[in-house]
Amino acid sequence: LSGLAVLVIDLYSGIGTGADTRLSVHMLEHMVMWVIVAPLLVAGAPVRLVLFALPRAGRRRLGRWLRSRAVAAVTSPGGSVVLFSAVLLVTHLPAVYGLALSNDSVHEAEHALYLLTAVLVWAPLLGVDPLPHRPGPRGQFACMVACMVPMGLIALWLGVAAGPVYGHYLSSLGPAALHDQREAATIMWVGCVAAFAVPAIRLIPIPQRAGTPKIRSHRIAA
Repeated sequence: LSGLAVLVIDLYSGIGTGADTRLSVHMLEHMVMWVIVAPLLVAGAPVRLVLFALPRAGRRRLGRWLRSRAVAAVTSPGGSVVLFSAVLLVTHLPAVYGLALSNDSVHEAEHALYLLTAVLVWAPLLGVDPLPHRPGPRGQFACMVACMVPMGLIALWLGVAAGPVYGHYLSSLGPAALHDQREAATIMWVGCVAAFAVPAIRLIPIPQRAGTPKIRSHRIAA
């Protein structure tokens, strides 16, 4: 419920309105979906709730579907990160980004892809639903670091570009578009570090001295 509430605020408040005129606000809108809405929805254990709600026959069908190769592929740490990265990189190409800004249907489809791929990334990390793959601490660490790569590349590109990369904002902001673009890059840097780098640090194994008891690693709590 909190994830849905944040999503409504993100899309239909001043954030959603300002996203049409400022790249920095648009980036904030997307970051909220990736690092706040998606993990909150996953933490609600939607698959587990469906299993409780369905009759026995429905639970069996859902169980077979969850064990299918397709679901195993997209919910695995590697598969989910690849999908998430591909969607991020493709949708930030100037031609695709401009199309989403000029066409409401494409923009809504873009948001749906963002939310879906982010949910697939967070599902194996939080591990609250009965999915085929539940990575250990090393797998979680690798997954989080991998998620930062496309976000870091986009932020670096936006931050070092000599001019505005999206003409839509140049027409609405004029010379201020470049400064707004660098603000957007900062938002992406801060968001990805807070969401992935900080939790990943907790998963780094600490060397133990000889004779000291080994501390068992724990999963990230929702």
